[in-house]
Amino acid sequence: MSYRETLPAPALRTLVAAYWGIDSAPAGSTSARRILPDGCADLICDFAASPPRMRWVGTMTRAIEVPSGGRQALFGIRFAHGALFGLLGAPLSLLTDSTIGVDDLPARRWRPPLDGWCGDRGFAARCARADASLLAVLPRLPSSDTARLLRHLQGRRLLPTATVLGEETGMGLRTLQRRFMDHLGVSPRQHLRYLRFAQARRLLERPGARAADVALAAGYSDQAHFVREFRRFAGVTPGRWR
Repeated sequence: MSYRETLPAPALRTLVAAYWGIDSAPAGSTSARRILPDGCADLICDFAASPPRMRWVGTMTRAIEVPSGGRQALFGIRFAHGALFGLLGAPLSLLTDSTIGVDDLPARRWRPPLDGWCGDRGFAARCARADASLLAVLPRLPSSDTARLLRHLQGRRLLPTATVLGEETGMGLRTLQRRFMDHLGVSPRQHLRYLRFAQARRLLERPGARAADVALAAGYSDQAHFVREFRRFAGVTPGRWR
């Protein structure tokens, strides 16, 4: 299986986290890929389907196993946290833990160029077409205080609780809850758990990393809390994941 991933044009990096592609021939035996939750929503174009189709994949709250034994030809856009809301014009809670066809939930402010992507030869050409299509619509997207808040959270080493986040932003908890459900499809508490999990994974990749040290550095209450949360998101313990 060939997997590729790249960044979008610089002007799009508050909107798109990455473009990615998978290309594989049919395998003799069926295997599965474990996809971990990352707080993002994706657009996936399946060129191996007949006819080719596009679907939205919402924010996941748990790891999933995706069969990978058959022919695969996928192109995906992983949107930055909270960014798809501006294109879709509909609450992301409609997509949480779900897959919905683009025709069943059209984006109000953008039409993905499926026909063009079908004619493109290769991953780089599809990325270039995605850049051009999204750059054309970028000036028409509404500004978002929520998107700025989410970018601010991503840069913090120690994450606040949802209550403290409400106090820092001057938002009541109900307002904060509604904003997060609309823009991300999950609660503030759930999103903060994603960020902590992502931070823990990065720390675990360091040579000689110990679970107790990672738990402390990532802001978990103790090692047991860290192991429990990691298993909830990854489906395995930190020791087995490494």
